[in-house]
Amino acid sequence: MAHKILIVDDEENLRFILKEAFSKEYQVLTAAEGLSAVEIIKKESPLLVFLDMKMPGISGLEVLRLVKEASLSPVIWMLTGEEDLEIALAALKLGASGYLTKPFDLERIGEIIRDTVLVAEKNKEHKIPVDKPWNVMKKRPL
Repeated sequence: MAHKILIVDDEENLRFILKEAFSKEYQVLTAAEGLSAVEIIKKESPLLVFLDMKMPGISGLEVLRLVKEASLSPVIWMLTGEEDLEIALAALKLGASGYLTKPFDLERIGEIIRDTVLVAEKNKEHKIPVDKPWNVMKKRPL
């Protein structure tokens, strides 16, 4: 079964481009706004979410907060049209794995997807949640 990736952005063209670019290797889901994204995450349990910061309705940061409060564990990368260090830091503090500024390189998106899948597969071997790869490094009690 292909890994699920969710693209959340109010720009239809961006959703289309990313879905076309990666749907041969992965199951790519899309959402145009935050509340739909939360429902898809709950129902489909995607491995990776690319989440726009600014959308109509609830913001990407609010979606991130809701996902983390619900103890859902996809890897989340924030997408933003502007470089705002304060917002990026807020997203990282809430649990985002990183952020990308638009326009971004499809090759970089592909690297993020491949790296996330690799970590997930390694962690699955060791029964470690995908959003906590650092657990591999924990010292065992003597």
